[in-house]
Amino acid sequence: MRWLTIDPRRRPRVVQESSARQLTHPILGACLAALLTLPASASEAFRDHLQDGESGPELVKVPAGRFLMGDSSGRGNDNERPPRSIVIERPFAIGRYEITFTDWQHYAKATGQPMPDNEGWGLSAQRPVIHISWHEVQAYTRWLSQQSDARYRLPTEAEWEYAARGGSQSYYWWGDELDSTEQAPRAHCRGCATSRLLRNKTAAVGQFPANGFGLHDTAGNVWEWTASRFTQRFDGSETQSAALLDDSPRAVRGGAWNSGPVYLRSSMRDLKQPQHRDYALGFRVLRELP
Repeated sequence: MRWLTIDPRRRPRVVQESSARQLTHPILGACLAALLTLPASASEAFRDHLQDGESGPELVKVPAGRFLMGDSSGRGNDNERPPRSIVIERPFAIGRYEITFTDWQHYAKATGQPMPDNEGWGLSAQRPVIHISWHEVQAYTRWLSQQSDARYRLPTEAEWEYAARGGSQSYYWWGDELDSTEQAPRAHCRGCATSRLLRNKTAAVGQFPANGFGLHDTAGNVWEWTASRFTQRFDGSETQSAALLDDSPRAVRGGAWNSGPVYLRSSMRDLKQPQHRDYALGFRVLRELP
């Protein structure tokens, strides 16, 4: 059964609440943190049917809610502070996994695009696609939108962090300490105690625990593009203008297989030029809901 057509003019609204009271009144700030939306359980996954008979990427629904965006631990960088109370007014769906080579191959075959370099790592079908620029991601989401009669795009930084936290407010989405052992690795990075077979390359998606919203690999494996322009002090306000096709640096999130553990914190931000491609950079898609 096809999902309902979505008016492309409708976007999940991201509203920034004033952080002044929180910053000047620690008790009130603690109360705000306590009111953060926590998921009751992970959402059921679904896929859109595409016009050519194939299925789109696997998605999970993320509820509307409120969260404290940025670093509230004091262990992050200056560009992650001060933390801001952000309201996500509308629910949305987002990739359960990072887009894989299999997902991209379907697009490449349909549009005549060449496949990106897989670094010769082998068995790449379920690894996250890499060597994809921000502009190429825009072309992919436009194609996916046309094929599904839905609205696909990259998440903004606020939407990405909200989804990546999965209802948590801790340093990592699972807690304040790495707590990643060879017996129970939390994520894939250098220093996360993942298998030696994966030490110098990406892992197949979904091998590590999902967060509270049911998303995998929001920490480690590959950095993920967002729609947002990178600013030194992100204020959470960029929404409608976030997807303009210009050459502004874009924010990337989540850390990667070749990152140290500190890069896996939920508030970590970095930037890449939109034409940049490399072996530790991928993405996941957001799908707007009616």
